[in-house]
Amino acid sequence: MKSQVGHRMMMIGMSAWLFSLGLSFGSIGNAAELFEEPIPLTIGEFDSAEGHLRLGVDFFLTGELDVAIDEFREAAHQKSDYTDAYHNLGVALAQNGDLAGAITAWKEAERLDPEAVSLNYSLPALVAYNYGVSLARAGKMEEAMKEWQAALRIQPQFPESHYALGLGFLAKQNPTVAMVHLQSALSLAPDWAQAHAAFGRAHYESHEYDLARTAWLKALDLNPAEARTSANLGLLAVQEGNFQEAIEFSRQAVELQRDLVSAHFNLGVALLAKGEEQASMDALEHALVLDTRLTPARLLLGVVWSRRGDWARAAHSWRVALQQDPFGSETFWLHYNLGMALTAMGHFQDATKEFQWVVAQRPEWPEGWSQLGLSLMSERRWREAVVALETAAERQPHWAHLHFMLGKAHAEQGELALAVQSFREAVRIDSNFVDALFHLGIVLRAQNLVSESVEPLRQAAEGGSREAQGLLASMYVNGNGIDRNVPLAMLWWARSSRGSIPDTITRTAKHQLAQLRRRLHQHTFPLTEERDVLTGFGLIRQDLATHAPLELPVDSLLEGAVLWDRVAAPRLVFLWMIERALALDDSAQNILRGWYEQGVVENIPGHDYSLEQYWVQVAKEGDRVGCELMQIAMFKEKFPTVRQACQAMSH
Repeated sequence: MKSQVGHRMMMIGMSAWLFSLGLSFGSIGNAAELFEEPIPLTIGEFDSAEGHLRLGVDFFLTGELDVAIDEFREAAHQKSDYTDAYHNLGVALAQNGDLAGAITAWKEAERLDPEAVSLNYSLPALVAYNYGVSLARAGKMEEAMKEWQAALRIQPQFPESHYALGLGFLAKQNPTVAMVHLQSALSLAPDWAQAHAAFGRAHYESHEYDLARTAWLKALDLNPAEARTSANLGLLAVQEGNFQEAIEFSRQAVELQRDLVSAHFNLGVALLAKGEEQASMDALEHALVLDTRLTPARLLLGVVWSRRGDWARAAHSWRVALQQDPFGSETFWLHYNLGMALTAMGHFQDATKEFQWVVAQRPEWPEGWSQLGLSLMSERRWREAVVALETAAERQPHWAHLHFMLGKAHAEQGELALAVQSFREAVRIDSNFVDALFHLGIVLRAQNLVSESVEPLRQAAEGGSREAQGLLASMYVNGNGIDRNVPLAMLWWARSSRGSIPDTITRTAKHQLAQLRRRLHQHTFPLTEERDVLTGFGLIRQDLATHAPLELPVDSLLEGAVLWDRVAAPRLVFLWMIERALALDDSAQNILRGWYEQGVVENIPGHDYSLEQYWVQVAKEGDRVGCELMQIAMFKEKFPTVRQACQAMSH
């Protein structure tokens, strides 16, 4: 048994629960307990009536109303003038739905001690208030609010009725009026934590977030053990982008109440925003254990899986959410995300169906039409894709990517003039749109407008398109529709050869430059062509000087005066020097020879693989220094082509 119990109780107030994006406002709780200090019982001898009253209070607090009623009646039977027994009997009967019995018990308590009962509450006002609570529990909010208003007409200074009306108006989505009543309740009971919490909710729903924060912080100060207030502060921090604070409040809420779904959910949201994916997943999965139908948690779990590239699990999470809640507030995003996952997995037909549902629900949304168009393109349904992309472009005319994709769809249908128009529009919107520039050049070439295609191809090549660089090199070396220009061809080969991916473009460019160096070493060029090739290597060296690594002076690099302890990425300097040497820079090659024989820096040994490959390559091409070093290193036995090339050079 507790050492202290409250003799006088009010009916436990109604409960309100709101969930929206993880926002939870919990049980409103026992209103009167926050106003009246418990009246202590002295441990020791007490008569039987007080014992039954104490038992009744304990049973009431644990929800065993029938037993509590029996105990209160027994207390009143043993002590006929026991005012507290009749008062609590009335509370328990009202809680149990027996309002007639409750009124009879309260009238008897008032007859025995009129001043004690009416000191804080008028009996008719109390009856109206409790009747309203019963109606609210039965889902009859309109009728309940009428009873609370009646209680206030009888007794205007009735904080519980103001509080209950505030909750009622919140339930009716009228936070402005709710604030008036909650403010009245707080003026009568300024230290009522739950009223401050509800006041914060009213401000939140009115988008007065600073005032909501102030009210919730006050509520938490008055009652630090209220988990839902911490959870609400966590939500507010999420919405404000203060994710660390959100994590702290949400974890505090979880520690206070392990089964508080919203706290786990808000924690998952904040952790995901901070990039802590595994911790976020743990929190979201915990929320789902507590509430398996929590659609927002499944939605975000899918997002986490998609970030990890596991589109199958993402799709599964979103499908389960749609099965459980096919008409919920998150349904639209579930269909859209599922379409994205299906696209990523290559299930284009199913993805198209999802995006068709999306645009049917939100025909004004350009992103939906855009994704539908891309999905239809993946199915090679070009005409339908054009319609979808044109619809998207009508709704978002300044979206360059839409015009780019529309151009691709037109081109696939052979509508080259329309494709050019779309690509030009994409470039007009974004002059640095490299892919649009490249495709514009390609389509112009397909229309035999080769000279007109050079400029967009050049811009695409300058922007880093290796496809454009390789194509320009081919056009210049062959004089395909433009004047033949071997030095420019070599420059574009050099740029396209620097790609980190060893694809066809890179291999072709390196092979072409290697062939030119080989012919120079073997002296097989006519004088005019040799002059062009040497000019081309000069252009490549100038280009490399323009893009020297780490903004180091080119002269110091070519003199080998590199302060390696000050270089953040020494391998970049190392690879740049190899490129200079391949562009027939004798100074660079001499430095490479010194590095090969003596070592470079601590983490790049002299016989580094990249450096060895350089000497093998140039030896194969017939370079004199390369052959000399390979003779010393006996590499000619290991690489027959090296031996053959070097022998050819010696003759």
